[in-house]
Amino acid sequence: MIRFIIVLFVIIIILYILRSRTKNSQITNKNYKKIIILIVVIGLLILIATSGRYLLPQALQLIKIGLPFITKLIGI
Repeated sequence: MIRFIIVLFVIIIILYILRSRTKNSQITNKNYKKIIILIVVIGLLILIATSGRYLLPQALQLIKIGLPFITKLIGI
């Protein structure tokens, strides 16, 4: 998981360096910005999807523990 984040970070740095080295045309800068944002979004989606097997059961466990307290508060 950490390796995946490091790889994404390195790719973003490389794209940022390439963007700064290109000519100052607005079209290429906009394309690089779109590519960087796309990589970040896809990386976050993959990270959430792969860590879902860890996060979702824990969240459900918290809901299961907290449900009696919520019903007591509503009943009072």
